[in-house]
This record gives sequence, C-alpha cells and structure tokens, in this order.
Amino acid sequence: MQGFLFDLDGTLVDTAIDMIDSLKLLAAENNIVIDPDYNEYKELITFGSRAIVTSIFGHLDDSSIMDLQSRYLQIYQQNLSAGSCLFDGVGAFIEKLDSNNIPWGVVTNKPAYLAQPLVNSLTQLNNCKVLIGGDTTKHSKPHPEPINHAIKILGIDPKTSWYIGDARTDIQAANAANMNSAVALWGYLSKEDNPHDWQADILLNHAVNMLELS
Repeated sequence: MQGFLFDLDGTLVDTAIDMIDSLKLLAAENNIVIDPDYNEYKELITFGSRAIVTSIFGHLDDSSIMDLQSRYLQIYQQNLSAGSCLFDGVGAFIEKLDSNNIPWGVVTNKPAYLAQPLVNSLTQLNNCKVLIGGDTTKHSKPHPEPINHAIKILGIDPKTSWYIGDARTDIQAANAANMNSAVALWGYLSKEDNPHDWQADILLNHAVNMLELS
C-alpha cells in the first residue's frame, strides 16, 4: 500500500512565527529586547530549541542552557498554535490523500507533547493516522527507527511510499528506511544547505508539487 509520511515544522506547518514570538517572550523575561528576523531565525528551527536559545543567550554552561530551554518550551507550549498555519498548497494535497484513502502520518523530531496538540489544532490534519515525535522511539532522525515505526503502524510499503521533509536529517532517515524521499524546498533551509547533495529522489519547489507524487 502506498502512503506518505511528513516532517512537521517547515514541511507541513509554518511554525516559525510562534517559535520566534516565544523566543521574544523568553528574552523579555531576562530583560533582553530582540526583534528577530523571520527569515534568519526560521533556519534555526531545524536544529531545535537549544540552537534557538543559544542564538540569544550565547553558549552558557549546560545547566543554564537547559534551564532556558525548559522555560522556552513552556512558553512555546502555551503559544504553539497562535499563528502557525499550513504552508500554501499543503491543504490541497492532504485533501487529495484523504479523498483517495491514502494513509499518511507525521514523523518529526519535535517532542510528541508539542507536536500532537499542534496537529490537533489544524483541522485539515485531523486524518493523520500516526504521529511519531522525537521522543516516541529510542532514536530520532536521522536514525530510521521513527520512520520504520510509522511504516509498521500504517502498514504501508516503503518502496512505494514517500517521506517529505526540509532537512538533510529527514532525507537520511527516509533513505535508510528505504522510502522514496523528497525535499520540501519551501521549508526552513539555510543558505549553507545544498539539498542537491542530500541524495533525495526529488526536490519539490512548492507544496503544490506534492500533488505529482500520488
């Protein structure tokens, strides 16, 4: 059976505005005023909350960084669906999958306790059949374990199915799981990224191009 698995942040959902706003709140709590540039800071999202926090507070000792990460995630949890929305074209593709009874799910490195309520808040994602967070399995991407776990739950054939993501780690995990892999070029790629070197099966310029895969 054919199926689709997706990364979440930067692939299905534009979460950057809420993550940046949460960083601004954290900075304000520490008497720091910032005005982050969306295009600059969205590139950090792929690298997780530690990279986001250290972009403002620098490389402090581990204990201090962990405390700031924890507080940042608390703030973000309270605001994770304030401004986040599907990327243009994603809704049409999900609707096509649903109307054709093609199973799909999400495999993200975002912790499940944040990823699940975010998905639940977006009605067009209500038919998500499986959600694997970064803490669901022992390993996270680029290890193939979370994708393999999702494949097993969905009961799909990886050789005829697709994983779509916007980071090198997404493609590494998909390839290791023997899935067809596609790069979401509309996502949170940095200027240093060269997705042509990631060994993906296809590069997608816009979410609407996903319609060509099913």
